[in-house]
Amino acid sequence: MLKSTSTFVLLFIFTVFTQAQTSKKNAISGFVKDNFGKPIVGATILLKDQTMGTSSDVDGYYKLQTTVSHEAIIRVTAVGYRPQERTLDNKLIQDFQLKEDHNYIDEVTISARGKTENEHQVASIKRSGFNVSVIDMNKHANEAANLTQVLKRATGVTIREDGGLGSNFIFRINGLDAKIYIDGVPMENFGTSMSLNNIPVNLIDRVEVYKGVVPAFLGSDALGGAVNIITKRRARPYLDLSYSLGSFNTHQAAVVGTFTNPKSKLSLRMNAFYNHSDNDYTMYTAEKYNVILEKTVDNKFVPVPKVKRFNDAYTSAMGQLEAGFRDVSWADQFYAGLTYSQNHKENQLGASINKVYGGSWSESNYLMPTLSYKKNNFVVNRLYADVFTSYSYDTRYVRDTALYNYDWSGGWISNQIGTTPNPQKDVKYNLSNYLARVNLNYDFDEARNQSLNFNYNFNSNNQKEYDRIGNYDRSGLPSYLGRHILGLSWQNQWFDKRLSNVLAIKYYRLDASKDIDERKFDGNNELLSGDIIHQKKQGSYYSMSIATRYRITKDGGWKLSYERAYNLPSMTGLFGDGQNITSNWDLKPERSDNINTGFYYNTFINQDHFINVDVTGFYRLADHYINTRAVTQNGNDYFQYYNVDGVKLYGFEAEVKYGFKDLFAITLNGSYDKAIDNAKYTDDSGNQQVSLNYGHQLANRPWIYGNVDVSLIQNNWFQKGSRIQLSYLHQYSHWFYLTEAYLGSLESKDHIPSQNIHSAVLSYAWDRNKYNVSFEGRNLTDERAYDNFRLQKPGRAFYVKLRLSIM
Repeated sequence: MLKSTSTFVLLFIFTVFTQAQTSKKNAISGFVKDNFGKPIVGATILLKDQTMGTSSDVDGYYKLQTTVSHEAIIRVTAVGYRPQERTLDNKLIQDFQLKEDHNYIDEVTISARGKTENEHQVASIKRSGFNVSVIDMNKHANEAANLTQVLKRATGVTIREDGGLGSNFIFRINGLDAKIYIDGVPMENFGTSMSLNNIPVNLIDRVEVYKGVVPAFLGSDALGGAVNIITKRRARPYLDLSYSLGSFNTHQAAVVGTFTNPKSKLSLRMNAFYNHSDNDYTMYTAEKYNVILEKTVDNKFVPVPKVKRFNDAYTSAMGQLEAGFRDVSWADQFYAGLTYSQNHKENQLGASINKVYGGSWSESNYLMPTLSYKKNNFVVNRLYADVFTSYSYDTRYVRDTALYNYDWSGGWISNQIGTTPNPQKDVKYNLSNYLARVNLNYDFDEARNQSLNFNYNFNSNNQKEYDRIGNYDRSGLPSYLGRHILGLSWQNQWFDKRLSNVLAIKYYRLDASKDIDERKFDGNNELLSGDIIHQKKQGSYYSMSIATRYRITKDGGWKLSYERAYNLPSMTGLFGDGQNITSNWDLKPERSDNINTGFYYNTFINQDHFINVDVTGFYRLADHYINTRAVTQNGNDYFQYYNVDGVKLYGFEAEVKYGFKDLFAITLNGSYDKAIDNAKYTDDSGNQQVSLNYGHQLANRPWIYGNVDVSLIQNNWFQKGSRIQLSYLHQYSHWFYLTEAYLGSLESKDHIPSQNIHSAVLSYAWDRNKYNVSFEGRNLTDERAYDNFRLQKPGRAFYVKLRLSIM
């Protein structure tokens, strides 16, 4: 597999270089950016008095084929910016930095002609009433980070991990469970080998973070919000290679490549990554927070001040190849793809530090063929069609063949309790997944003042289980989870596009079933008693939402949104993962009524200063709120999803950004996110006994958190076309209870302490971002960072990253 992949990568690189060499002889190329270094998408580049021209892409990059004299005049224009022109002067590389046109008072829109539907969608998002922020991942391309580290800095986002690279995590937006998508496809369809905390930033163009109401086109049961990860897709030849090395023997590599034949329009796309970390970081005893690490001495447990993890290594790899056509008469994009991924994950801990594993691990192999089709003006004018289907097969092994328990010394426990051999575990799970998604959008006019969107999403999961030690087939234990989700939305704009509304309705259908084996056999494998019991649950649910935005001035406006939405149980929530998460068949769908309102203001001052202010408040009433807890079963600690009957959530968030030219930028954000137990009575029976939890804050969840990001930039310092940047990052999380808030005092209760994490990134790029090197230090003060149930995260760490980007 590795040899064939390497051969393909070499051939792909050769093809791209060959194409680049044959096309650059008579080509003018460069970047179009604004005064703050941000790429300008869709700028028009023309040779004056000539008919030939082109436009800039998502990177602000353009390439213009020409045979005219090098004394010709090149002219660049973009909506909302002052035009700029200059003589070529025999220079084939021409970069432009445009200044904002203050006389342009209308909102920037993208015409329907000549733009991709992706650009349409970005423009639609920005002028909608959705509470959404867009993270440009190209700004983070030189960081030795995965997606988790960048998303943690977003306002209102919490990602709670239980370890280092590849660890389990809980993702929430404003306190509610949120869904994750890759190019509009639910991430859960990509198997266990792909996750937020192992996808390199170099594979991604941007991330859309929706808070509260989620657009119908995403077509899933997103309740508290959603994250849509948009991968890099270029029409031009493009190649990006990166490799990073860091603490805990961490290695991360990524390859992104695209190529389209200009004549036949045959297109190839490839993404690949590799991750490995030993995760052997140091953990410390902290008696104040009831974190006590122990080893055995003379058959007695003895506290030790610090230990190293010894069974927590993680390795993952993914390769994705797509082939098809783009920009042809019958399709804007048509691709057949194949994704293969695998991982190997050692399991050091369960849900607490009390039980240490020395032989527990899991691995998976995942294969997914896909078909995707996109077409503007499909069948009729202004109808856009986006169709995607996939079938995946995930083979997962969960194993623990250690005969005895371990302590933090890495050795077997030699006391009397540990002398009885543990039962060995080797279970195989076969999970097949089918996804079909259809998205249709019709614009009633060219200006997109009235649009209608229909989305249908069907997802089915079948899982079979096989005990490899007992040679016992438990097929269908558990068995099936299916979901149908239909969405219909209407977007409209009024009063010269000052007022924008999105009205949507959704239908959800849940079907789940499992078999419970209650059979008992004798020594001859003859049935003594019992049977296989079949259980199933079904449900239909309806929701609606409305999102409104009113532009008060050219630079600022007000947003308001309301929804009643559902979050359906997942496979992991209902059936567990066979390792650290135990099942809860009684888990119910979570329902919430959400209100979001806020103001935004974005302005430029004297073309050199940029200010952005966003303030949002939210109020939510949730029934059957899905939370996590630690439970003990057969002497082991597990995570479990469970329902809290009623929860009231409220809070606010604010973000301020300031930039001075392309030299200095600072971002500050903070979130206050309170969750109160709103279920007054212990049950629905006639006793009406008031619950002790009623009116108190939910335990084990962050509620005050924030980030600071400061960057200093200098262009053309050592040579023309170079860029050096120093960024300081600070993350703050306020203390929170691990147990119920009404029991005892802060000093007497288990709680997670307040945390301040300081990090820094220094990067240098030259030859117009072709070559890049960066140095990164995380948690520079070696803060004791805790998260889920006092599980300590990595301390101080350092990384170096090399990157080559060819356009």
